[in-house]
Amino acid sequence: MQERLLENWLISVNEKSFQIPFCQLLTGEGYQVVHMSRHGPFESGKDILAIDPDGIPCAFQLKGSAGKISQKEWAKYVDQAVRLVEIPIVHPSIDEKKPRKVFFVTNGELDEEVRLEISDRNREWERRGLPPLVTIVKGELLSRFLQLHDNLWPKELVAYKELLELYLEDGSGYLDKPKFAKFLQNILQITDKTNKAEQVRSLSSLALIAQYAMHSFVEKKNYVAVIESWIIYLASMISFVTKYDIQEKYWKTNFNLALDATDQAFLDLIDELQERPFLVEGNPMIDSPFYYGRITWLAGLISAYALWKKSADKSWSEEKAYSFVFTNQKNIRLWGEAAFPQLCSTSWFLRSCGIEHRASGLIDALARGICSINLEPNVNGLADPYHGLGEVTINNAGLSETLQKENFKGRSYSLESVVHLLTRWGWRGVLEELWPKITKIDFVEYRIDVSWEFCLWHTETGKLTVRQPKFPQSWRELQEEASKSDLAYVPKILIDNPTVLLLFLVVYPHRATKDVIKFLDDSFVN
Repeated sequence: MQERLLENWLISVNEKSFQIPFCQLLTGEGYQVVHMSRHGPFESGKDILAIDPDGIPCAFQLKGSAGKISQKEWAKYVDQAVRLVEIPIVHPSIDEKKPRKVFFVTNGELDEEVRLEISDRNREWERRGLPPLVTIVKGELLSRFLQLHDNLWPKELVAYKELLELYLEDGSGYLDKPKFAKFLQNILQITDKTNKAEQVRSLSSLALIAQYAMHSFVEKKNYVAVIESWIIYLASMISFVTKYDIQEKYWKTNFNLALDATDQAFLDLIDELQERPFLVEGNPMIDSPFYYGRITWLAGLISAYALWKKSADKSWSEEKAYSFVFTNQKNIRLWGEAAFPQLCSTSWFLRSCGIEHRASGLIDALARGICSINLEPNVNGLADPYHGLGEVTINNAGLSETLQKENFKGRSYSLESVVHLLTRWGWRGVLEELWPKITKIDFVEYRIDVSWEFCLWHTETGKLTVRQPKFPQSWRELQEEASKSDLAYVPKILIDNPTVLLLFLVVYPHRATKDVIKFLDDSFVN
């Protein structure tokens, strides 16, 4: 069954979606991946550059194929293959004087005529002192993937069933985030905790298993679900390396590859948003209740992505991201407390674009919305951050028996963070106006005890605190509270990468504590 699932996945992926998995395979085998192509005109036929375990520079060209590469199809690739072999590897991390290896990789097979032509060319290249072109085809790839998964593949029937269920998902709906996160967490528990080498290798294996599990979403071009899947993988990885104190040099490549995959999914998402004038899914009549929540969700994700790219590259153009967020501001809604990180992300992005009045106005509206909904008679209040958009929307339509029984009135997980943001931004007048209402709503927070558990979807070891706002409240005391934060329970990797932390919160909204929000406000505003 394992081999059949892997083979089915391998033959169904295209060149673009195959690149990251192949890099993860190389990393798991001990290669150091130093470059991954964006398929620009200056790549000289080299999609991936890496250094093998013996220190030899390697260049790989990847081609997707549904079957065998015929002579006619090979003719389209031969010029790239020639450049791959004949043009030296140029990269700061690679010594050009060292002999190199070059590989043509396909998830299909090669016709006999193609094999013979490559053999003839290899003899000529070797005569000229150039490296031969080594071919890697489906059979070898399958064997190498299976070998990498030797110790991490789901062996328990329940875990294997979960993988199959995820693999066979329709792919067009919402990602079941708790299920996906729990599945990856359970997979990592199989790892031999006494074997450091296996722990390191398991990160590559886990990335590949995550890609098998998200395959249906990739096939349906459900880019939001793909982005969320990669963020959940990153969260699982961060939890694991934090718990077992694995050095950065052993996990950094996997971390960067996952970010590259996330980056590509965002680029695809932004292109899709540019091409679609109406962001309706399926039947407009049925989709109507989901529409505004989806826009809010997308605005939060796109804003977080824009903040990430702007921090990494000052020359990065924010035009497409800004156009989407600015155009859709009127459609942003507080659909539940899980929308809080989405709204913060949008606000910080608008502020980074110099539109401070709209950025602050969004948080002002957020405060008023929480107070209004959580104090309104004859309603159950704003759903807490443990309930996603689909569940909340179905409940609002009167179709959820479970959620309708919960009462969220008089309490909020995000209001204290909103108060601190408004305080930090000097909106004293707004807080004075709203304070009589704010004091009728309890501040609720669930805080993790140990940092490695912060990235888990579910944990039992934290502490739930509920407290009432003071009345009267000293402004100076409020300013002092809003300026302090304790991040001892947050993994250092996330503190060192605030843009990743923001993406994490958009996917894991129930981890948005007041300390984390203040830290991110410092990162993006000051």
